[in-house]
Amino acid sequence: MESEKYRKKAMRIESQLLGKLAVMGQTKFAKLMGLTDTKVCRMKEGFFAQAALALAILEYGVDDHEIVELAKRFAAVLTNKKATAGTVTSSQMLIEF
Repeated sequence: MESEKYRKKAMRIESQLLGKLAVMGQTKFAKLMGLTDTKVCRMKEGFFAQAALALAILEYGVDDHEIVELAKRFAAVLTNKKATAGTVTSSQMLIEF
């Protein structure tokens, strides 16, 4: 029963780690770690799960407040659209032909 508690927490931590990796970008992460992109890609298959389980067992996790902040930043990246030509104070003209 106790191991299930750790596994649930580990899955949450792994999700957070992979989310942060996605926000940062795999290439930037690889460069900062001194690894290749392909090595980081392979790490996503097992390393992050093992690291997350170790962090869960050691009672080291990411604060829920941090999860909310990460979700907001990730949503902002996903919804980032090219700005329209008009500004807030100006109005755009519609020209029909």
